[in-house]
Amino acid sequence: MPASTDTAGLHSDLERTPLLATRASHDAMAPSHPSVDHHAAPPGALSLIANSSFAGVAALVAQAGLALAGLTLAEVIWTHPAGLFSYHPSLQTLAVLGFIEGILLLQPQPSTAAHKKKGLQVHQVFQYTSAVAIAAGAAFIVYNKAAHGAKHIQTWHATFGLITLALISAQIIFGALVVYAPLQKLLGGQAKAKQLWKYHRISGYLTLFGLVLTP
Repeated sequence: MPASTDTAGLHSDLERTPLLATRASHDAMAPSHPSVDHHAAPPGALSLIANSSFAGVAALVAQAGLALAGLTLAEVIWTHPAGLFSYHPSLQTLAVLGFIEGILLLQPQPSTAAHKKKGLQVHQVFQYTSAVAIAAGAAFIVYNKAAHGAKHIQTWHATFGLITLALISAQIIFGALVVYAPLQKLLGGQAKAKQLWKYHRISGYLTLFGLVLTP
């Protein structure tokens, strides 16, 4: 069989594998492609991050950019402390870094079902933790303004920030509907939910674009 046919079959098999499958559904849907061991132990989280987020020139450039952004923020906060307000840019930046890391480890798509499952789990840890961080950062700025009697949503930064927070919330809900079996019923079942996975990815990129652009 031609190599291109093998590759197409592999991607098709992986696409049919549930994102958070039970062992029974995993066995039932496991493809027969001989090059994939569907019962192999999943990789560890650190191993997955090292092999996905730090593999290749593009990934290393992205990591260098994230490190530079983090160090720049730390330097600014250290040399120009701003009291309670400092928590706002600190937490927001940490959240952005976490969101990006959670996306990078799934680029490209994991090559096996075991990697895909572990990749999704680590992705969720990054995204949920970052969502908590960005919500906390927003809460600090709201409290800081209230404490000083300042009006809210008076700048483009605040407006775009509010829109981005709404997009993040929608994205998290969308992802949960696509991934978790009990919620997949709201979309018409697992098959229909799986068809929407690509839209979760696309909308995630657009949401990330809004995060980065919010000055």
